[in-house]
Amino acid sequence: MVKNLKGFTLIELMIVVAIIGVLAAIAYPSYQESVRKAKRIDAQAVMTDTASKLQRYRIANFTFLKAGPTAGSTVPITLTDIGVSAVIPTSGQGLYDLTLTNVNAGTWTLIATPKSGSAQLGDGHIVLNHRGERCWTKGSDKNGGIACVPSATSNWDGR
Repeated sequence: MVKNLKGFTLIELMIVVAIIGVLAAIAYPSYQESVRKAKRIDAQAVMTDTASKLQRYRIANFTFLKAGPTAGSTVPITLTDIGVSAVIPTSGQGLYDLTLTNVNAGTWTLIATPKSGSAQLGDGHIVLNHRGERCWTKGSDKNGGIACVPSATSNWDGR
C-alpha cells in the first residue's frame, strides 16, 4: 500500500525561514533610514516655521534685538521670545535641540542638533539662516561634529 504523505519537510521549512531572515535583514535598515529621514523633515518644517516667526518679529520690531536691562542697551531675542520650544518635537521624546545663534539687528542662524541618546543621533546638524540658506551635515562624523555653513548653493538633501 502506498501512503500519500502531506506536509513540508524540515529542509523546506528551514529554507523558508532563511529567506524570511534575509528579507528582514535587508528591509529593517531601510525602514529605520526612512523613519530617520521623516523625523529630519519634521525638524526642517519646524525650523521653517520658526524662520517665519523670526521674520514676523523683525517686521513688528524692525530688528532681531530687544531692549536690554539698561536704558539704550539691546540683547538678542531668544526662541522663547517668539514662542518656540528649544526641543524638536515638542511632545514625546525630543530628537533635536534647536539653537538660535549669531543674532544681531539683521541676522540669525538656527541650528538643530540631534539629541544624545535619540534615534536621530548621528544624523548630522540641520542649519537655516536669515537669508533662507540651509545645509545639512549628513552624518555626525562630517566637519568633526561641527554644523555646516549654509550658502546660496547648499541645501537640506546633503548634496
